[in-house]
Amino acid sequence: MLGRARLAGVVKRLLHDMGDALFPVKCLGCGRLFQHEAATPPTTRSAKFSAAMAAHFCLSCRDRWTEVASPLCCRCGLVFKSREGDDHLCGRCLERPGAFTRARAAGIYDDTLKTAIHALKFKGKVSLAEPLGSLLLDTFRCYWTAGDIDVVAPVPLHRRRFRRRGFNQAYLLVKGWALPDKTVVIRDLLVRTRATDAQTGLDRQQRRINIRNAFAMSRRGQSSGKRVLLVDDVLTTGATAEACTDALIRDGARRVDVLTLARAL
Repeated sequence: MLGRARLAGVVKRLLHDMGDALFPVKCLGCGRLFQHEAATPPTTRSAKFSAAMAAHFCLSCRDRWTEVASPLCCRCGLVFKSREGDDHLCGRCLERPGAFTRARAAGIYDDTLKTAIHALKFKGKVSLAEPLGSLLLDTFRCYWTAGDIDVVAPVPLHRRRFRRRGFNQAYLLVKGWALPDKTVVIRDLLVRTRATDAQTGLDRQQRRINIRNAFAMSRRGQSSGKRVLLVDDVLTTGATAEACTDALIRDGARRVDVLTLARAL
C-alpha cells in the first residue's frame, strides 16, 4: 500500500501530466506548443535559467541564452569579444570611469533572455517576473556577499509610463527577494522627475543627454552613508545607471553598484 503522502504525490504528478497533455504551453520564443519536461535539480547558471523558464519556453529556446562570464570589464561588466585573458577595465571605463562602482548582469541581452524581458515589459507577462527575479537574485549572490549592500533600489519609471504599463518591471524583479539582515528594498528611493524619450536607437552621447537630470531622491538623505544596489532589466551604455548614481551620490550615498538581468554588447 502506498503511504498517504506518496499517494498524494503520485496523484499530483498524474494530474500535472494530464494537464500538460490536454493543455500544452505555447513557447514565447518560437511559438510552438510544448509540454513541460521533467525537472532536474539545476547546478549551473545555465541550468538554473532553463529551469526558471521551463513554464514559458520550450527546451530548444531555453538553450538559446548566454550567461555573462569572464573575461569582462571589472567595472561596467562589459563582456569582451575575446574569450581569453583576465578581467580588466574596458577602454570606455579607462577614459571615463563614471560614478557607479561596478555593474554585473546575469546574461547577454540576446535570444531568449531578450525575448523574456520584452514579454515582461511590453506584453504584460508579469508571471515572468518571479523566475527572472530568482535568476537575478542568484546573480546578486554570485557577486555580492552578505553585508555588502544596505539598500536595493529599482530604477523608477516616470509616472506617465507607469500608468501606461501598470507596473515597474525593475521593482517586480526584486520585490520577492529574501535578503540578508539589514539589507532592504526601497521601492521609491528614486523618482523620475521628467518623462524622457525612449533610449532605443540613441547613441551613447544622445542617451546621456536624454536622461540627464531625470532622477531625484524621493526623500533627501535616505541614501546618506548607504551602499546602494541599483536594479534594472538591461544595461546598455550605462547612461541611466549613471544618471541614477549621480542623484544618489549627491544625496550622500557611500557607494552605488548596478545589477541587471541583461548586458548589451
